Amino acid sequence: MVEQYLAFAETMALQRTPMYMKDWINRLDSILQLNGRELLTLAGKINHEIVLKKSGDEFGRYQLSQKALEKVQSMKELEQDILKLKRTKK
Repeated sequence: MVEQYLAFAETMALQRTPMYMKDWINRLDSILQLNGRELLTLAGKINHEIVLKKSGDEFGRYQLSQKALEKVQSMKELEQDILKLKRTKK
């Protein structure tokens, strides 16, 4: 679909046909419909505040998991360093 859209844009540019944002939106809708896609005509059910809260919560969980992974990695590195020190003392 992207290829179709870009081919159309190239044709319009080569023909020097002026296109306005409304025209591009209508053309995209036409391409989507030709390919059997359903158009989303209504606004979504999730507002900006909900999205910000959800993304903040998810990022917080991600940060916690990263800290846990870093702690495990740090412990492994420490254990490896201790083993190296023991080997060099012998």
